[in-house]
Amino acid sequence: MQPLEPVSKTRFVLPPPPLQRYLTTYYFSDIESPDGSDISDLLLPQWASIRYIFRGSVKMTVPDHKPQDSPLAAMTGPTSLAAPISSKSARIAAFGLLPLGWYKFVGQPASRWANKVVDVETAHKFDLFAKIWSAIKVAESEAEMIDIFNHLLLEALSPTDSEEEQIEAAHLALTDPDIDSVSALSERLQMDTKQLSRFSSRVFGFLPKLLLRRQRFVRTLGQALMNPSQNWSECVDLNYYDQAHFNRDFKRFMGLTPRQYMAQPHPIFGIGASERTKALGRPLQAMDRPVDPNGSDNSNAA
Repeated sequence: MQPLEPVSKTRFVLPPPPLQRYLTTYYFSDIESPDGSDISDLLLPQWASIRYIFRGSVKMTVPDHKPQDSPLAAMTGPTSLAAPISSKSARIAAFGLLPLGWYKFVGQPASRWANKVVDVETAHKFDLFAKIWSAIKVAESEAEMIDIFNHLLLEALSPTDSEEEQIEAAHLALTDPDIDSVSALSERLQMDTKQLSRFSSRVFGFLPKLLLRRQRFVRTLGQALMNPSQNWSECVDLNYYDQAHFNRDFKRFMGLTPRQYMAQPHPIFGIGASERTKALGRPLQAMDRPVDPNGSDNSNAA
């Protein structure tokens, strides 16, 4: 991979414990082109996120669309494809939603919003996120923004219900390397195939087979990002048959080959992944796991 240019920086802050079941992290990004040209990168497949652009602008490309300016207050649903992103200058405040957070704070079928970017100011189903935007766009510091995030999200928390435990169990299973097939996932969750498909689409945004394939890919890419001195072959997940199998998945999720990806600079995502690893031990949002109630806290595993 080419050296990263110092044109962006990202800081990660954990939410308070009551929100950690529902959110990944708060994060704050600054992008500044030294010569006024576009700074471009790829965002990897991940869970949903809420992004507020309080200075400058960002262009994003979602499937079947041309590059377009992101709404200033945007929700990106769960993704199964890399998303090109570019900016000349921007300051961004954001947070990621775990699948349980989607269920808690959105409550809409995740498949309806998968691989889409939505303006939360015009989509009435996302009033909470529009309310947060109204409050933080006049904030004077990141600390003040964090206080607003905490206050409004905690205020929106409803009592837990019976499905939350099932969602966390499914999320934990999806990120377990031992669960390598839809039948294994179905057995772990004690659902038949039709039940599992409906549940998976509603809560996670995609059918189980694609989700398992995405998580296998993310595990491998995450290991490569955390161990840049290693060859791809040393990082490939054991559930891949061989390097060619991984290469096909890479092309499917990223739109280019591993060699092409590593040959490009990654001045936005690459720097963010490095800082996320330092802060949380994991470079990718999709590597985050719930705590296993039957074992130790394995939230750093993927």
